[in-house]
Amino acid sequence: MKKTVLFGKESACTEDPAGHDLRTTLVPSDVKAYLAAGFDVVVQSGLGQGIGYSDVQYEMEGARVETGPHCYADKDLVIKLKGPAPEEIAQLTPGTTLLTMAHLYCFPDRKQQLADRRARVISMENVAKPNDPAPRFLDGIRAGSVPSRSELGERPRVHVLDSADQHYVNGLQRALMRYGRAPLDVVRLSEDKEPAKAPAHHSADICVTASGAFMRAADGTTVDLTSAAASVGDDTGGLLAEEATRTTRAVGQTRQVGIAGARYGLGLYRKLHGRTPKVVVLGYGNVSQGAMELLRDEGVDFTVLGRDQTGPEQLPGWLGGAQLIINGAETPGSSDYIITNEHADHDIAVGSVVIDLIGGSPYRRSPVEPFLWTTFLPEIHFERNGRYFAGLWAWDMYYSMHDTTVNYSRMIKDIFTRSPRYAASLDDFVADYAYAQQLGA
Repeated sequence: MKKTVLFGKESACTEDPAGHDLRTTLVPSDVKAYLAAGFDVVVQSGLGQGIGYSDVQYEMEGARVETGPHCYADKDLVIKLKGPAPEEIAQLTPGTTLLTMAHLYCFPDRKQQLADRRARVISMENVAKPNDPAPRFLDGIRAGSVPSRSELGERPRVHVLDSADQHYVNGLQRALMRYGRAPLDVVRLSEDKEPAKAPAHHSADICVTASGAFMRAADGTTVDLTSAAASVGDDTGGLLAEEATRTTRAVGQTRQVGIAGARYGLGLYRKLHGRTPKVVVLGYGNVSQGAMELLRDEGVDFTVLGRDQTGPEQLPGWLGGAQLIINGAETPGSSDYIITNEHADHDIAVGSVVIDLIGGSPYRRSPVEPFLWTTFLPEIHFERNGRYFAGLWAWDMYYSMHDTTVNYSRMIKDIFTRSPRYAASLDDFVADYAYAQQLGA
């Protein structure tokens, strides 16, 4: 017997109380893939109207259209980007499988409502797949693992030419931060200029070109990092081993979160002050990499801080010297914040902008203490004692709602249509993705 899947329209909910999120989880061109896999496809009326898709377009591809919230009833599977509203949960048939960005740890009331309906919930944010890093990203990690801490010095500077491959740059920066444990200054370098000397005494200069990376070490010696990296094997442990064994989100746009957050922060500071800010990025993981890519595209120099620079003694000085602070670092424990109210009121300069890419809620706090709650689309930032703070669930909306929809539709389609077993028995899906299961058998 065919399984019926409903694609629910985004609606006003706890994360988006005014209903400004126009994205969805299915574009018309992906309907046929579900039909071919054996699903009966239903879309909620108005599913794609906010980004230019009509109900008729879905019908022409073979989907049925139903109105809500009653369309939530009698479905085997419901797919919706944000967690459903209470009136939609009330319509769910017991035993329905719900795939959504549930964030159940943030919303205990929603968790209880879904449990009361005996829904089987799979949190979209926890569905994972094996990592498949770009080869050039791994090449960058190898090159970045070559220099010793003494060769890098106190504050190495990375000069990135316009021709440099972004995957390579990301891997190189990540390895330099992990192994060098020093703040990293990243500057854009045009093809016809010589790199300026690193700002700290006895610090390395690294130039990244289309062909690789070259270092003038803190002691003045020159090292071809690309050639030296050829001897770095894949089984040496560290970052290379992590990349080979870790998983990544199957449905999500971590990079786009960083891109959109950095774009908003730059735009807000420029609007307030009419100039480009001095930028500090906290953390060097995937979300921070997106922010760094945007800064590079905008020609904005920045400094990256790791764990050694974000402790209580070191961080105030870095915050005081920045005008745009982008946090991509997770909270280092159950009680400590990274940027505290004390930092916000005394160390961060008046007029500065703080962007948090991690997010928070009344139950799952942000690493930035002033955020008691994330802001929403109509009220993206708030002012506190002359400093400006911005954070949001789903920064990728500011990347492009349409592009985000296309990407989410493709990612979810790839999960559910890779095997016709899922259309025959959703138990197979739950078994394959058991680690994502939050509620239900």
